[in-house]
Amino acid sequence: MTSTNLGEWLLSQWDLAASAGVMRTKVDDTMRRRVPGTLGFVVQFNPSHLKNKRPVDPLLLKLSTDETSAKPKLSGFDFTMAKREEFLSGFRFKTEDDQHLTSVQTIDMGDVSKDEPEHFVLVNVAPLVRGHMLFVPEINLVKPQKMTKKFMLYALSISQAIQREDFALGFNSAGAWSSVNHFHLQGYFFPHFENETIVNFPVATQLREELFRIGGVVVKYLLDWKTTSYVIEPEDPASNEAHVMEIAWTILELLQAQEIPHNLLVVGRVVFIFPRQPQRENGAGLWTDSASETDTTTASAGRLRIAVAELSGLIIAGDSAVYDNLTEVMFNTILKKEVSLVASEEAALTAALKEKLNVKTK
Repeated sequence: MTSTNLGEWLLSQWDLAASAGVMRTKVDDTMRRRVPGTLGFVVQFNPSHLKNKRPVDPLLLKLSTDETSAKPKLSGFDFTMAKREEFLSGFRFKTEDDQHLTSVQTIDMGDVSKDEPEHFVLVNVAPLVRGHMLFVPEINLVKPQKMTKKFMLYALSISQAIQREDFALGFNSAGAWSSVNHFHLQGYFFPHFENETIVNFPVATQLREELFRIGGVVVKYLLDWKTTSYVIEPEDPASNEAHVMEIAWTILELLQAQEIPHNLLVVGRVVFIFPRQPQRENGAGLWTDSASETDTTTASAGRLRIAVAELSGLIIAGDSAVYDNLTEVMFNTILKKEVSLVASEEAALTAALKEKLNVKTK
């Protein structure tokens, strides 16, 4: 199956599941608009999304290096409990070692035996966009929602195998609005807007400034994005893809050691990593709703939860007040004050990263 056909095939399987009523949320009910401004933010609202998405596992409220507490609870939900009709495909990854991106082979669910394959792609039962799916490697091992070097390799391999301009993979760590404590990557096919050339998350087109180069990789940050960011790019996409995985993993390993929550987006061969403050309801008190026909108003909590989609420019509004009134200035303020690391923390983290990588400071 070719890269183009892989993406189309996954979308066709997703559409079949949607037509069969597998999803709890209908993406056709989603309202969506471009937020005026220079950054290209998109805000959307689906009245049924919040009540239909899976609740957050309490173990994911805080990032911890304690391996015992990080393991999924036997009584909690994991993806082995998903209904058969939620499964779109099995996957195989083929590689000789950890130094090269793997090839990806799909396995039709009709051909799946009891013990093989290890890896699956499922629908997201409360999808944000058409084609919103979950990649769950080593599903029966029920690994916690914590990135590993091998899973980082798998993420880049999936992105390379699909190779679509509108496709991206996302990851939310504990403390960064992940819901299910069973390792998974979120696959997105970004929604298209008429008469626009932007086909992926707004973050993908933002200006980047170089921090340093090492081992065939360029590490940059986002100039105009109001939150801490590292962007890892190959100097030569044809030969440095595995090096991107190595440097991305080094950053993630450092974040895990320092118990810093983080979100991650993979677009093509580029990895965006967002170290951040611990999750909380964001934007509380920024909006008000009319409580009656009088002048009385009640404060709205905003219902903004900043996870990987929001950090990448697709903002999921939890109520109509946010959807109707959110501006670029408002969202930038939330990112800067409630999500981004403070300047001193960011500087210390970058210094620790350079030391870990043995990058010489000019």
